Amino acid sequence: MLNTSNDKAAGFLLALLVSCITPADASEALYPLISYECDPEADVLTVTNSLLRGEKGASFRYSAEEGTYSPWDMVEIARNTDSTQIIKSTRITNTCDLSSAQYTVILEPHIFSMDLGGQCGESISGAVTIIADGNELLERTAFEDFCLGDAPVITRITVFGKTGEYKIKRISKYRFY
Repeated sequence: MLNTSNDKAAGFLLALLVSCITPADASEALYPLISYECDPEADVLTVTNSLLRGEKGASFRYSAEEGTYSPWDMVEIARNTDSTQIIKSTRITNTCDLSSAQYTVILEPHIFSMDLGGQCGESISGAVTIIADGNELLERTAFEDFCLGDAPVITRITVFGKTGEYKIKRISKYRFY
């Protein structure tokens, strides 16, 4: 015999879990946005990782002058009759003079699969390396380590010029997407 109160509770919990993991509109396209900001007056350097959704993302104009980048613009893609592959990636290098050092920030794509038709092929993220006066402060760090699962996602890295220290903000993947 079924226990309907337990079945209802289990169904409610499952629905709640799915609603927390699934974006409000699962069919809405997502566009990664990496932003770089050097603010010598505030003595702070900030790199952010975020998403633009739907039409806002489709029409967004990434601009090196504004410090906005898409990891998709950092890859070269070859489309063949039987596959679509990432064949080359590039880096973007910026410098920022703060009170403690001259910082070099290298932004690059974090590619989960070179085969865009394979598992995780439709996903791409970014990675950052930060160098202070020629010494590596933060080794190459991907914003997302895995394309699947709920590993934390880096949303912001802040370097404080006064101390030369950095802080990384991470959130759960389900909150990011």
